[in-house]
Amino acid sequence: MLGLGLLRPVRTARRCAGRLALLAVLVVVGATLLGGKLGPLDVGGLTTGALADRALDAGRDVLGTEDRGGGRGRDGRGTSADPEGCRRVDRVVSVGLSSTRYPEVRSHWEAAIERGRPRVLTVHRAGAASRRARLLRGIPTRPGLDRDEYPMAMARTTVSADVAYVDAAQNRGSGSVQGAKLRRYCSGQRFRVVWY
Repeated sequence: MLGLGLLRPVRTARRCAGRLALLAVLVVVGATLLGGKLGPLDVGGLTTGALADRALDAGRDVLGTEDRGGGRGRDGRGTSADPEGCRRVDRVVSVGLSSTRYPEVRSHWEAAIERGRPRVLTVHRAGAASRRARLLRGIPTRPGLDRDEYPMAMARTTVSADVAYVDAAQNRGSGSVQGAKLRRYCSGQRFRVVWY
């Protein structure tokens, strides 16, 4: 009879093989995009979100848009990316953010909602870093500014979002406060930002 100790190397080898296959796919996709798939991008329209949407529309055929990452969490309600002990409630929760501390973020988010982005969002933590990286690829950084996304990466299942340059301190501060307030909730929780 094989000991349980022999199964661990087999699982590790399978996990590594899967990660290597994923890495190979990402290299091919990246080479395709860098090889001219996206074409030239006009950075002048960034504040309206047009740059990000144009880049995504050009790359959608190669990248796809749905988040496939993350397994079920320990409680069976969220994903493995969720914090331990999180919960989900049946109502839309309100997340308060200060208008006086984060006016540029508020202005961007309200403009994005006016352009058709949803007001009520849903927590989707698994794959957020990948969605953010894919969205912001090709959008240049600027000193003292951040590329703010709405909906934010942890609140969407697709790459597509509205992007604008905002004050870096405001973007990071609002993200930190929002993250702290949503930490108790699992993926799938619906929420809306309420400005005060």
